[in-house]
Amino acid sequence: MTDPVADMIIRLKNANVVYKPYVDVPWSKFKENILRVLKEEQYIKDWEVIGEKNKKIMRVHLLYVGKKPAILKVKRESKPGRRLYISAEDLKKKKQDSGIAVLTTSKGVMSNRKARELQIGGEILFYIW
Repeated sequence: MTDPVADMIIRLKNANVVYKPYVDVPWSKFKENILRVLKEEQYIKDWEVIGEKNKKIMRVHLLYVGKKPAILKVKRESKPGRRLYISAEDLKKKKQDSGIAVLTTSKGVMSNRKARELQIGGEILFYIW
């Protein structure tokens, strides 16, 4: 697999569209940090790590607001073949503050809201709303 982050976010979106209660994703520490941001921003309920040392998976429990899924769309920005970076000055609101951008910065993985507060830029991984 060449882009595990894209695989994870598409699994989340697809499972959310068909109202699954949870989805399983292969484990990595980086993906776990992304899920932490999504939980803080209330796009997922929670996640748990299941399995042994070599065969860990993350079970992500999806969030629904009423009868609507919390994740409506995702858009992958930075890809393995084309990295996209943004400065602190260029961080702008996306979709009138209804969605967020997930960034990887020198201080870790965070949302664009938190990066604006800390006045740091980084690599835009994806937009979610």
